[in-house]
Amino acid sequence: MKLELLAERTGDGVTLASPEVGYYTCAPSKGCALIPGQRAGVLRSLGREIDLVVPAGIWGIVTLDPPERVLAPVGYGDRLLVLSPLAEGAAILVEEDAASEQGLVLRATSAGRFYHRPAPDEPAFLEPGDALDEGTVVGLIEVMKTFNHVTYAAAGGLPARARLVAWVARDGADVTAGEALVQLEEA
Repeated sequence: MKLELLAERTGDGVTLASPEVGYYTCAPSKGCALIPGQRAGVLRSLGREIDLVVPAGIWGIVTLDPPERVLAPVGYGDRLLVLSPLAEGAAILVEEDAASEQGLVLRATSAGRFYHRPAPDEPAFLEPGDALDEGTVVGLIEVMKTFNHVTYAAAGGLPARARLVAWVARDGADVTAGEALVQLEEA
């Protein structure tokens, strides 16, 4: 399920607010460029996980640090993100520059420790050359002794089907939200 964030233009930018009551997580890090339709976090509400997306016509750079809590409680209309103004063309250039450095990449949705495998004595979820479809488990991110699956989703410019080219983050590495985990190619 997806919901657009509530947007309000302010003097020097845009404030994006929660469209519903719940727990906000997977916030983009400060300095990330956001474009319309891009996921800008997840809201957990009444047992559902809702992808929060940037509304049409909104572009900018995140100017706030993500919440300190992994699951930050929010109410309807609570401020989640503040974006500094950015021309539409500039936002596209930022995204194209990042993509050209590593090609297609799957990024971490939260900070934590990234693992390639379900347990130390088990094989990796994927090997280079393996195909990824919607929902394919790529790895785990550990946050405060809680392990969350990192799954492939065709969002943010990623194709419906991809192939793992290489691991970008090593097994057991500490990662930040938005950091590249794996390099992909269209399958």
